[in-house]
Amino acid sequence: MIAVAENYEDELKRAARAIQEGSFFRIFSHYDADGVASAIILSATLKRLGKDFHLSFLRSMDNDVIREGGDATIILSDLGSDVSGLENIKGIIVDHHIFSSKNILMNLNPRRFGYDGTKEACSSTVAFLLSTRIDQTNEDLFPAFIGGVIGDKQNVGGFQGINLGIVSSLRQRYPAVKEISLVGKSIYEGIYLSIDPYFSGLSGNLEGARFFVEGLGIDPDKPILELQTDEKEKVVEALTLKLIEQDVAREGYETVVSDIFNFPELGLSSNLLFEYLDASGRNGRMGLPVSWFLGNKEALEEMKSIFAKFREEALEQVEKSLNLLRDIGNVMVTYVDNPFLAGITASTIAIYVARVKKPVIAMYRNKEYKISGRATKDLVAAGVDLSKAIGVAAREVGGHGGGHDIAAGGEIPFGREEEFLRIVNSVIGEQVGAAKGTSKV
Repeated sequence: MIAVAENYEDELKRAARAIQEGSFFRIFSHYDADGVASAIILSATLKRLGKDFHLSFLRSMDNDVIREGGDATIILSDLGSDVSGLENIKGIIVDHHIFSSKNILMNLNPRRFGYDGTKEACSSTVAFLLSTRIDQTNEDLFPAFIGGVIGDKQNVGGFQGINLGIVSSLRQRYPAVKEISLVGKSIYEGIYLSIDPYFSGLSGNLEGARFFVEGLGIDPDKPILELQTDEKEKVVEALTLKLIEQDVAREGYETVVSDIFNFPELGLSSNLLFEYLDASGRNGRMGLPVSWFLGNKEALEEMKSIFAKFREEALEQVEKSLNLLRDIGNVMVTYVDNPFLAGITASTIAIYVARVKKPVIAMYRNKEYKISGRATKDLVAAGVDLSKAIGVAAREVGGHGGGHDIAAGGEIPFGREEEFLRIVNSVIGEQVGAAKGTSKV
């Protein structure tokens, strides 16, 4: 069992006892890959204990819905740790986001105990720690943990902190190999479907991807796992050169090759598992992978179908959003047609589009605006903190927001979007200016 700080271990064991002693639980979880993976771990743990539970997915913290849990023990998963207004419920927070409110519930956020919730532990990490404190045999939920870690990009550049500890402690049972980070039936399909990394002119371009592989002297229909060592090296070199030509952010280069775990019992690799979790969640089918992990094997084919359709929609959205991109000073702004595509669109543009070099905010308009902001590691090093910028701006216009320095989101009232953008632009300018020791707005 992975060791953590003593005070964190004490809190994990206290939460484990609360679950073992409880009778009925309401799990509320976020819909992205980390939220879905965390929900899988929590649901499987409760099912194995013979506990009654009900799982719901939310876009963001919704106190009115959460209060409907009544006398049940509430578990809040990947929804943030700011829970003001929920003082009268009994519950556990399984989360890793930046927070500022006083702890009124049993908060397992690793940030409380000195860990970096952006790089070293996500919500799936916390759920896995909790589950293995309840029963160490729950280590077989490692695939879900890895799916969540990949979903929050905490594998990019190598595992760190608690994540590294878990991976290292279970290395014999779940070994990893360095592989090309592509998914698809063939090498050219993998490039065509790739969005992280995103290859300009190849991703979303079936003929372009096929021609690219043929130009390397490789059969484009060859399965990725059947590539010979020299063929893999040739593909990696060519794709890396492509990213250099695009002048991508430095983390973009770290995604071409990554640690891949193969899970024979699931019939999936870790990167494909993440894709299925993410696509299902962002298509409103969050319960599908949960039911699959709990025994509904028929769900796998539906997840495959959802992923294929979702990836094509995401690639089309990136191209469309690039044409809508506008520079407002310290931030780039664009728009999406689907709220579930806001995050992946902002991230792809921020990392893989050379002319950007600024944080990207993608907005979805409905009765209100859904906001997703993404930055790069270099921008964060320069002082950018999207959690604070989006949080401050959203609250100023009557909305809410938060997350991480490198990735954050929120919701704001319709009609207040330009005011919101002016405030975000100003705050980010101040952040960068303060980091440089100068004023820049």
